[in-house]
Amino acid sequence: MRAVVFHPGTQHSWQTALALQQLGRLAWYGTSIFYDPDRWPYRIERYLPGRLRERVHGEFLRFNHPGLDRSLVRTGGSAEWLERIANRARLRKLARRIDTYGNRRFVNVISGGLNTPERLALWGFNGSSLETFEHAATLGHLRILDRTIGDARAYNASMAGLLDQFGEWFLPNERAFPDSTIASDQAEYELANCILVGSEFAAATVREHGGEAVEGKVRVLPYCFDEALFSKIPSPAPVARDQPLKMLFIGQANPRKGVHHLLDAISRIPVADATLTMVGDLRIPQEVFARHADRVKYLPTVPRAAIPAIMADHHVLVFPSYFEGSALSLLEALASGMAIIQTRASGNGVTPNTGILLEQPDTDALHQAMLYAVANRDRVDAWRSAAQSEAKRYSFACYRENVGALLDELSRPS
Repeated sequence: MRAVVFHPGTQHSWQTALALQQLGRLAWYGTSIFYDPDRWPYRIERYLPGRLRERVHGEFLRFNHPGLDRSLVRTGGSAEWLERIANRARLRKLARRIDTYGNRRFVNVISGGLNTPERLALWGFNGSSLETFEHAATLGHLRILDRTIGDARAYNASMAGLLDQFGEWFLPNERAFPDSTIASDQAEYELANCILVGSEFAAATVREHGGEAVEGKVRVLPYCFDEALFSKIPSPAPVARDQPLKMLFIGQANPRKGVHHLLDAISRIPVADATLTMVGDLRIPQEVFARHADRVKYLPTVPRAAIPAIMADHHVLVFPSYFEGSALSLLEALASGMAIIQTRASGNGVTPNTGILLEQPDTDALHQAMLYAVANRDRVDAWRSAAQSEAKRYSFACYRENVGALLDELSRPS
C-alpha cells in the first residue's frame, strides 16, 4: 500500500514523506509550504535587495527539503505564509482565522487527488484532516491521523490549574481550546483507523479523553531529528569551570512550556553561575517578560540552519513543559551533545545518562535541578558525552523503519 502525506504547514510531515519515498511507498506529498526557487512566492527573493534577500532566503530555507522528489510534491495556497506573517506581527486572532481559511482551501488540493481505484493510506495531521478523512472514508482509503500534541481536553484541564496563580502570563487565546476544536478533534479520532502520537504522555491523554472506541487506535511512533542539519556537530568539549553554565530554551515561550517556572528559576541563580538564552516566539505579555528580560538573552525565531550552532554553543537544554506531543528540540539537543533538564510531559529525550527528568513542572524543583548542574560540571560533562550516542535511537533510519512496519501492519487484511 502506498501513502499520501498531507499537511498545510510542515512540522515533521516532510520526514514522513521522505521515509515513505525511500521505501518506495509515497504516492505524493501535499503541503502549502515547500521551497522551490522557481515558483511563487519563493522566486520573489531574486528581486529583493541584498540584506533583505538574505533574510528572506534564510526564512525560505526553513522549508527546503532537497531529498524529496519534487514530482511527488503537490502544493496549494499561500495562506500558511500569511498566517506566519500574522503570528510574527503578534496578530494572533487574525492568524487563527487565516489558519482556518487556509486549511479549508487545502482540503480541496488533497481531496482532488483521492479519486483513484488504488487504495491509499491517507496520512494526515491533527486540525487539518477532518474533511479529507470524511471524503477518504467514502472511497475506502485507510486513514492515519498523526497527532502532534496531546488531547485538547487534557490541555484545558492542565491550564485551568495555572490560571489562578499565573494568569498574568497567559495571552487571551492560549487559556483554553474552544469546544469547536475539541469536537473537531474527536471527529478526526473517530474517522481515523490509526492515531499516532510521539510519546507515551501524549498517548495517555488521547486514550483517556477519546473514549473507548478511540483508545485501541492509539500508537506511539517516536519522531526523529534532522540528521542532515545536525550531522556536522563535533563531540562536546568539557564545560569551563570558571565560566557560567550556558543554558538554553528553544520553542514557543508560553505557560504551556513552563516559561514562568524557567524565568523565575533563572532569576534566583547568580549571573556568574549560569546564563539563559531563549530562542523562539515569545507568547507571554511583554510587560511580564520585561521583569526578567535583564536575566535572559532573547532571540526571536531564527532560521532552522542556525539552530545547530546555537545548541553547540550551549551546555544544557531546559524544557519544563506541561503539555507536548514530543518536543523535537529535545532530540536535537541530544544530537548537539547537550545535557537536558526536562519534564516527563515534554516527551522523548532525557535519560539518567543524559540529564535530569522532572515528574512535574515546578519552579522549586526546576531551580534545584539547574543548581545541581551548575555545581556538578563533571556530571554535566558526562551527560553531554553520552548525548550523541543516545540520539542514535532517534535517527531517520529508525523512524523510516518504524513507518514501514506500521504501514505493513495496517495494510494486512483484518
